[in-house]
Amino acid sequence: MLKNFKQLVQHLSKSKKNRVVVAMAQDADVLNALNTALTAGIADAILVGAKKKIVKIAADNRINLKNYELIDIDDEISAIREAVKIVKRGDAQVLMKGICSTANFLKGILDKENGLRSAQVLSHLAVFESPNYHKLLFMSDAAMNTQPDLKDKISITENAINAALSLGYKKPKVAILSAVEKVNFEHIPSSADAAIIAKMGARGQIKNAIIDGPLALDNALSPKANEVKGLVSEVGGDADICIVPNIESGNIFYKALTILGKAAVAGVILGASAPVVLTSRADSDNSKYLSIATALLISSGKHVL
Repeated sequence: MLKNFKQLVQHLSKSKKNRVVVAMAQDADVLNALNTALTAGIADAILVGAKKKIVKIAADNRINLKNYELIDIDDEISAIREAVKIVKRGDAQVLMKGICSTANFLKGILDKENGLRSAQVLSHLAVFESPNYHKLLFMSDAAMNTQPDLKDKISITENAINAALSLGYKKPKVAILSAVEKVNFEHIPSSADAAIIAKMGARGQIKNAIIDGPLALDNALSPKANEVKGLVSEVGGDADICIVPNIESGNIFYKALTILGKAAVAGVILGASAPVVLTSRADSDNSKYLSIATALLISSGKHVL
């Protein structure tokens, strides 16, 4: 298991240096995060976007553009297509959103002929380093799928497991969250979905993970809660991955951990043929840098932890 982001970056420094390509790279926050990654020796980058604007922003932030490949494209759609094409032909291993429309960016990834989609569902994976938990905690999905049905939740779970495997986890522990730890299909449908996904894991239909559910959040993260409730679970109190029922619960989970819990966080989009970094304006520079690092490590393959 990875205990913190320092360990994650250390594993990355042992890997082959990979390359990030940014669509519409004329964004100060993105350029600063990339520069931190380059300074740390973990990434190279290709900047696709309006050259004049990139040059000015770089100068204002004392970033040396000699360290980057720069492709001058003013038009947003064309810049996104070029960035996707670069990843598709293997010249970059991670795609990152710059200052462009999220809708257009996702359309470029999902394009049937020229896009990068490889799984049934694209999903967002958040990775938290909390001072109140003993290791990194993964959570999905707080940003992509608003009201996933059972089929979507299975894909979201598989995406998260595959990411953990790429980070070196041999058999990640997955908690399928609900409001309760018992099935209440009439009043809490997510508890029934959780039970089905857990049974699929037990029967080998979802592989390479230990899955339990439904679990309330305290059951997933607190050994004491399981002891008090008399719940015996291989996952309980030690979850690596939490799968939330919908975007509302994921959004609340995310913001509670980062604002009240003071957790550091990274975010990556999964389900494409390469990891995708799609950060928010509200994310800190450090969060953007950690997102780049996490995506790079996922892209570089399996690691022994």
